[in-house]
Amino acid sequence: MREKRAVIDRAYSLGGMLSRMRRTLCVALLLSIVVTTPLAQQRGPAREILPVKGDIYRARNNNYFSIFMVTPEGIILADPINAAFATWMKQQFAERFKVPVRYVVYSHSHWDHIEGGAVFADTARFVAHENVARNMDGRIPQMPGDMLDRNRNGRFELEEIVGPLNDNGGRCGMPAGFFRTADRNGDGSLTPAELQADIRRPDIFYSDRMQLTLGGKTVELIYPGRNHSDDATVLYFPVERVVFATEFISDVALPATGSPLSFPSACGPFDGSPLSEWIRSYKTVEAIDFDVFAGGHGALATKADVTANRVFFEELVAAVSAGMTQGKSLPELQQSLMFEKYKDWNGYAVRRAPTIDSAYRNLQLYK
Repeated sequence: MREKRAVIDRAYSLGGMLSRMRRTLCVALLLSIVVTTPLAQQRGPAREILPVKGDIYRARNNNYFSIFMVTPEGIILADPINAAFATWMKQQFAERFKVPVRYVVYSHSHWDHIEGGAVFADTARFVAHENVARNMDGRIPQMPGDMLDRNRNGRFELEEIVGPLNDNGGRCGMPAGFFRTADRNGDGSLTPAELQADIRRPDIFYSDRMQLTLGGKTVELIYPGRNHSDDATVLYFPVERVVFATEFISDVALPATGSPLSFPSACGPFDGSPLSEWIRSYKTVEAIDFDVFAGGHGALATKADVTANRVFFEELVAAVSAGMTQGKSLPELQQSLMFEKYKDWNGYAVRRAPTIDSAYRNLQLYK
């Protein structure tokens, strides 16, 4: 998470020098260089299209991934990420696959995965879980990174965005540069409308499950329950036996290559969802008949990796609950609960104690 915050901070510091339109044009001018230059020599975001299985591909933007399926009648895409990346993908789709995007599916409502959908609005319909409608109705949405409307005035002040970043060693919140850029009218506060200005509203909502069929191919949309967000969608490609989900399984701190397992970079009381709901979400995904897990972050994984995440959360809840029942304080639990079984997971050393803190607060809230 620290790496993500540093990258975002640099990007938004530069963004303060240019208007949003000018930044988009500058990125577009660089795209031809990015496409034709070897990945290791690129400047700017690392972008590439990678095969997953059959006609399913991942599109990479640094450590963020979209997923898409190509059919004779068009493309089903999950997560545009941002306008510049969506523009790059649209160009790639036209050159490589010769078909337009017909559906854009949102994995959840957080802006860092679904901005830029308007790039595909000329050909596509937009699909999301019904809770996305609540999170885009003008009220304060469910937010990641412990960013809360703490004074309940219907907007965010700088401290409500930057405070969690400073209080959690860079794992949570967002930098001041993000706030200044998102505060479009410069009045010192950030409204939901300003935060979501670059998000195309969905056309189609579903509640529990939905099936999309295009060009003779099918993807199933599944609501797993509450976790990192309260409006997540899991995509299941049954013929290819591939699953896509992000954040609650594939942590943002995961690198694009290497181990697919990460110690949770938890923020606040686990994003305001009971840990029992997180575990239920894992079990929902485990119940799907699949072989390949392609997350919104990190390397390709397997069902066994999803199971490992669920087992960790169950062990975390059991250990912290037992300590609380014994009357142990949070510092005592952070000192005694080492979870050495998971010491090889990404971020173990820096996230172990904060994750125990988040679990402790979550279990206090949701007894």
